[in-house]
Amino acid sequence: MYRPWPKRFRREHTILCLLAITTACGGGDRDAPSSTRVDSAGVTIVTSMRSAFGEREARIDSVPVLRIGAEAAGPYQFSFVSTALLLEGGAIAVVELSAMEIRLFDAAGQHVRSVGRSGRGPGEFQVITGLFRKSNDSLAAYDQAQRRVTILPLKSGELRTVRTEAVAEGRGNFDAFGAFGDGRLVLYNPGSGFRPDLTPGLQWVESEIVALDPTDGSTRIVGRLPSRQQFILDGGDTKMLAPAHDAIRAAANNGFYWGTSDRYEIRFFDTEGTLRRILRRPVESRPVLPAMTEQWIAENLERVRQREGEAAVSRYQQLYDDASFADRLPLFQSAFVDGNERLWVGSSEWPEQQAASRVWSIFETNGAWLGDVAAPAQLRIVDSRDDLVLGIWQVDGEAPYVHVHRLLRP
Repeated sequence: MYRPWPKRFRREHTILCLLAITTACGGGDRDAPSSTRVDSAGVTIVTSMRSAFGEREARIDSVPVLRIGAEAAGPYQFSFVSTALLLEGGAIAVVELSAMEIRLFDAAGQHVRSVGRSGRGPGEFQVITGLFRKSNDSLAAYDQAQRRVTILPLKSGELRTVRTEAVAEGRGNFDAFGAFGDGRLVLYNPGSGFRPDLTPGLQWVESEIVALDPTDGSTRIVGRLPSRQQFILDGGDTKMLAPAHDAIRAAANNGFYWGTSDRYEIRFFDTEGTLRRILRRPVESRPVLPAMTEQWIAENLERVRQREGEAAVSRYQQLYDDASFADRLPLFQSAFVDGNERLWVGSSEWPEQQAASRVWSIFETNGAWLGDVAAPAQLRIVDSRDDLVLGIWQVDGEAPYVHVHRLLRP
């Protein structure tokens, strides 16, 4: 629950029968299972008690096998990399948001070509909010501002732009978070800060989940799920919440993952929106301490001071005084499905402190928890394939790099 900060600063299914026990873990009691699998009215519940790796930890090699960026000019210079993909054979696709370009590099890090620019015409973008594997020979870029998809052939052929049905129907400001194996993109509505349609109070706001066919732009609703917590005031305005509790989401070939950050329960739905699997871990969220809240406020006010000047600080201070702060930290903050269909779940980074690392939990395609891996705080992991990890290396005040590191598994 959320509490005001002082002025000074379903379980839906009944378990029916035990079906199987997965891989035994290493270390300690070798006969103890790492996870249990239970069928509940057609839904498989996978509860992971411990890592399948056992007591041995996976880690990311500190020395990158490939490093791209920071040249004086040209396609090797980055300013704001929003995301990237690790393609088959080791090639890399990078979204450089400041130039509104998608840059392709080979496995050796050599620039192959760039596509896109800022604009509203064919092959141009306003905001590239997602880049996904549509097939083995093409990528799909989603422009949330224009609400359209651009198909990028990797080998030959012309760019193709598709406008979505969701725009014509006016169903909201949808954004894409992945693609199914059949090429359809998966969208959700991030929501609005003004909700006069909702009852006042703290609640999880639901979002429609939409499957978009990029061949003709047609869309179909495949679900409705809780997307983020909001505190609705009388009249529809919303109150600031910190740390924000949102849902993580990630698309796989045969469905998508969805999990709210208030409990360690991640649900897997098939491409038609039917619940197929629930991933659980007996993990409790950490409490939000007063020092964390004070740090968060101080860091935000310092940013305001640097960007807008001292005169703006009091206005933001009032906003934080009126905000509500959670009792518990979010259990996770982000997720993606890698090139091997493994699910990566990133831990919460609130408040934005200078931690030495960020922890990612990796799950196998059957839902079992493989283990955790700690990434340097400067490395924002965005993709993985086999034993390679792709990330954006960013140090404050410096240009970003695109890194490929080796994942060292026990």
